[in-house]
Amino acid sequence: PRFLTRPQIDAVLANVDRKTPVGRRDYAMLLLLTVYGLRGMEAARLRLDDIDWRNKKLHIRGRKSGNSTTYPLSASVEDAIIDYLRNGRPASSHREVFLSVIAPFPPLLNGAALASHIVKYLKQVGIEMERPGTHLFRYSCAQRLFEEGMSLKVIGDYLGHADLHSTQRYTKIALGQLREVALGDGEDVL
Repeated sequence: PRFLTRPQIDAVLANVDRKTPVGRRDYAMLLLLTVYGLRGMEAARLRLDDIDWRNKKLHIRGRKSGNSTTYPLSASVEDAIIDYLRNGRPASSHREVFLSVIAPFPPLLNGAALASHIVKYLKQVGIEMERPGTHLFRYSCAQRLFEEGMSLKVIGDYLGHADLHSTQRYTKIALGQLREVALGDGEDVL
């Protein structure tokens, strides 16, 4: 399976050093990937104008499929972004939320910086994955929604997919239901 369990995600998040600007930035971005299943590029390109603080909304514009999605702004994501903006983000006139930590502090263009840090975070907590990176958290979000009983259509809408076939790739394994079948209690599942 190409996803992390909730305890694994918690271990990765707990391992991020949130006392440093890089750690604050990475933590906020990882929460965006975890909570909303964003692509690394979508998190990296998030703009200050995409966050409606007053109405607690997060707007993800120009997704890969050409659509946009609005999410309720979760308290944990809001707190992490505010912490980064106040205590980690260099002073800048750029409207992108996440900036490089190397002067002259340009906006991140994609999720590559975070992806390389994810490899390090996973290694530090002893998790080995075949293809670690930002998409791992997208798969994990889809799997969590699937295990919570969400339909593929709802999951696809949540992830910003235009095609249901794209969503099916993310939810190949229903571990809970497979365990029930293996234990002999799963006739209802079938």
